[in-house]
Amino acid sequence: MLGLSPITLARRWRRLVDDGAAWVSIGMSDARSRGAMVEFTCAPGSEMSGAMELTRQLYITTVGITSGDYHVFANIATPILADTTNVLLNGLPLSPHVIRTRSHVFGSLFDGMVWHLGVMNSSQTERIREAVGPPPREIRPFGPLDRALFLALGRDGRRGYADLADELDTAPKAVQRRLDRLRRNGDIAFRCDVARELAGWHTMALLWLTVPDMDLRAVGHRVASWPETRMCAAVASPTNLALIANLRSFEHLEEVLIRIATKCPGVAVTERRLVLRQVKVYGRLVDESGQCVEVIPPDPWAVEPGATTG
Repeated sequence: MLGLSPITLARRWRRLVDDGAAWVSIGMSDARSRGAMVEFTCAPGSEMSGAMELTRQLYITTVGITSGDYHVFANIATPILADTTNVLLNGLPLSPHVIRTRSHVFGSLFDGMVWHLGVMNSSQTERIREAVGPPPREIRPFGPLDRALFLALGRDGRRGYADLADELDTAPKAVQRRLDRLRRNGDIAFRCDVARELAGWHTMALLWLTVPDMDLRAVGHRVASWPETRMCAAVASPTNLALIANLRSFEHLEEVLIRIATKCPGVAVTERRLVLRQVKVYGRLVDESGQCVEVIPPDPWAVEPGATTG
């Protein structure tokens, strides 16, 4: 499709991974996602230390530093609402420099796992689209073996079946069948992340929207389809829609705000903040340019009784 040999592409991909410029990770699908976004107001000069303390928790997938009254935000991922509640009440490491917090609980995401750089044309996109087949006749619960496979893919979503089978003490075909079922069932999703700065996304915005309740799902799906959207979720808070958007420039934010006003009548943007620095991106610690410097594989079940949090 790209006019290059498989060996050349494999070599190039390996160089991107080794440089921390790109990686493939696994996560709960948008429909399966549960959690909360928590914001922290920190004492002046303590923002980075507070953010770094949050990154060590396995159920905290993403951490960033923003402008505004709340300086740090963290996304929590858990399998069920009860686990989200447990984190909010008992599992948040609070720096002594944290002055106040607020939390916004969400159920499923409108978007978050699947996104596009927009560098391929429609013909190329169609050729690379993968057919996953029909959903299974019987929907099974997400069991212990499924969890083990999820965690085994946490460091590298492109691990081969044989490698995974060795770790899980099973056969490669069994791994393939289980993985195919999880994907068809919509339990998991793979994502290819890139260092945003290197891809032309030079900053991000965190926006809080107030949407008429009857229009919430329609607006959520519409905004989720925009190329800038990195996360869009209905939240239980004074505002009811959270949006994280990639931006190519500060002026790009104005374009997004105008689009919201024109394409989503009746929607009010009640808060807007720039993400000054990403610290953790779905299990990857990143530097100032967004390149991966350390992997902390996400574990949505780490908050359960008896689990370790790293």
